[in-house]
This record gives sequence, structure tokens and C-alpha cells, in this order.
Amino acid sequence: MGYYSLQKYNGMATRHTCPNCGDRHSFVYYVDGDNVPLHPSVGRCNHESGCGYHYTPKEYFHDHPEHRTANHFSFDRQRVAQKHQQPPQPKAIGYIPQHYVEKSQSVSSNFFRFLSTLLNSYYGSKAKEVLKRLLEEYRLGATRDGSVIFWQIDKTDKVRTGKVMQYNPEDGHRIKDGQTSAVNWIHSILKKQRVLAEDWQLSQCLFGEHLLKLHPDKVVVLVESEKSAVIGSAIFPNYVWLATGGKSQMREDKLRALTGRTVLLFPDADGYAEWKQRVGSMIFCKAMVSDIIEKNATPKQKEAHIDIADWIIFQIREGKLMSTANHLVEAEKVLQRMIEKNPALQKLIDDLDLVLVGASTIGSGDGNPP
Repeated sequence: MGYYSLQKYNGMATRHTCPNCGDRHSFVYYVDGDNVPLHPSVGRCNHESGCGYHYTPKEYFHDHPEHRTANHFSFDRQRVAQKHQQPPQPKAIGYIPQHYVEKSQSVSSNFFRFLSTLLNSYYGSKAKEVLKRLLEEYRLGATRDGSVIFWQIDKTDKVRTGKVMQYNPEDGHRIKDGQTSAVNWIHSILKKQRVLAEDWQLSQCLFGEHLLKLHPDKVVVLVESEKSAVIGSAIFPNYVWLATGGKSQMREDKLRALTGRTVLLFPDADGYAEWKQRVGSMIFCKAMVSDIIEKNATPKQKEAHIDIADWIIFQIREGKLMSTANHLVEAEKVLQRMIEKNPALQKLIDDLDLVLVGASTIGSGDGNPP
């Protein structure tokens, strides 16, 4: 039987980059008896109040049953024994007052400036109404220094937290070095200001989750970054674009919001294999993984770990955006055919190893906004 426990401190070499908040020296792996990590996403961030990320081996093996050993596993003999004695009580979900969202909503972020430039080049004078829709639907906020706030609002319209990031207004890339932190969180800021209690518990949801109830019949497109969701929605508004917030955030507690929906997943260039494997356990929805970047990105683009937003921007500038539109339509058609033929949709996807091909276009392709 394999046992997993948090890696003991032995210098900074045993502290790693958190997959959630991006801090380079705050993440502790779960390791086996030989000090070998289970997976780079399995561990705990030391910034409990600021980040709160904690992905246990138990959750990992639940999400990835194919990796479970024949003898099963235990991540801490003592803690497992304690769980049998006293089942843990579910943690209360913490929420943030709505007025913080309303107060922050603004076009003054550097991300929004980049978005405005991009959409003006694509839609021309009609870009204003698209930008207004994106601002209102995703409730995009801004800080005084021009960082964007991507609010996480759940299906009941309750605010879980806000993710604060700085972008270059010229190229739309995140600023991660220098004096600017890669990621900050509204709940962390409010805790420091003592607006939220110290025992306030973070429970993240999908970015854009609140849009699901507004569009119950639309196909959902799931991407990694919030930036990708907003840009995708700007260009292809016939879908509900949501974001996990990172490759390692494909967790069932988040994904359950997609129950009963038809979902197309667009992983970043370095996430196709992992997401294709993960989708096998998403039996609560009808889902398949797109291979548009996997099949079409150049080696240089893959090396840069481009995402679907980068791909859309590239295609806009190359005048080839309709190939992405074709891909979305064909993916939707494949899913619908499979649903009609066999309700065991996911098994068919896995068995057939689907590859998407070109199809008819979406919309008129004349650059008109939604």
C-alpha cells in the first residue's frame, strides 16, 4: 500500500509553484515514502488565507481512477484513521458582498484596453456594443493600477471571489515579473482589510458560471483562462464561454455546474492530453475535447503554450477566423449525432478518438457583432 503525506521542508527546493495563485515558493507536494510527488497539482499552498488551494491525493485518485493502484492508497495513515472516527463537517462556503462587484465594474483595466483595440480592428464601429455586452455579462472590474478583476460568480449569483491580474495593453499578455504579482485575490485583500473574517472559507467556481442560467440551451465552451473566455465570447457569442482558471482546476466540485449541458473543451497547447483524459470522468454532462490547437498550431506556438485566445487573435490577424468557426460548428454536430445514436456519449468519444474536420460556417462571417 502506498502512503502519501505532505513533503517535509528541506530548503526552498521542497517548495514549489502553486498551480492556483502562481506563487513560486508556496506549494507543498504530496509525496510517497520515497519522496516522489504524486502529481504537480497535488498538494497544498501555504497561503491559506490568500489562496487556499489544497488538492489531496484522495481527490486526485477520485478524479483520475485510472491511476489508482490495485491496493488503493492512503495519503496519511493517521489522518485516514481519524476520518473513520469522526467524519469531517462540510465547510461553509464564503461569499463576498455584491456591491464590491458593482463598485469595481469598469473599462479602465489594461486588459479591457487591449480588448477594445482587438475588437475595434475586427468589428469597427460596431465594437462598442460588443464591449458593453462583455463588460456587463462578465462584470469585468478594474483596480486603480489598471489590473482586471475577473469575478467568480456562481449559478445562484453569489460572489465567490475575484481574481486580480495585470495585462500588457499592447499585446494582451499577462505581466508576471517585476513589481507586479502574477495573481492577487479579492478575498485575500478583504481579509487583510479585516472586511472578511479570518475563518472565511474560499470555494471557487467556474468563471462565468452565472451565465449558465441565462442561456440554458446554448452549448458551453470551457477554456482554461478567463481571458480566453471573454475573447471567445466576443467573437463567438452563440456559445456560453466559461473558464476553469487553470489547467489543474478541472475539479469535479467546479465542473458539476455543467451537469446536463453539452460542453466543448478547449485546452491550452500543453493541456490536450490531460484534458482528454479528464473528460472521461465527466459523465454528468455531454463533453468532448477540441483538438484544433493540437492539430494546427505550429511547433513555435506549442512551445509558447498558446491558448484558444491566442489562436483566435492569430486567426483574426491572418484573416482565417472562419476555420475556427467551422471547427466549433463541426464539434457541435458531432456531439449531437453521438447523443442521438447512443446516450453513453463519453464512451463513444473515447473509443472513436474523435478528430474534428471542417464544416459549414457559423453566422454570416461579415464581422457583425452579436
